[in-house]
Amino acid sequence: MTNEAWLRWAISRYYRGLGYRVLMKPARAGNAMVDGVALSPEGERIAIEVKSPRDDIVRGVGQCFEALAAGYTRAALVTT
Repeated sequence: MTNEAWLRWAISRYYRGLGYRVLMKPARAGNAMVDGVALSPEGERIAIEVKSPRDDIVRGVGQCFEALAAGYTRAALVTT
């Protein structure tokens, strides 16, 4: 399993363990796309962005900011 695939699996497992419904598919967040969304039973929406070491981390920060501006409750940037 690649680092990024393992991170996606670990993120899904973590949030599902907390009772969230997790969709690890690209989702629109304002003018950006994030790698996944975690939805709580109370309606909280968390945008999830996964970056590997060869990806642009600064772009990931921008994607998280864009998600917050688009109405997501929180944003998580996950990297190795």
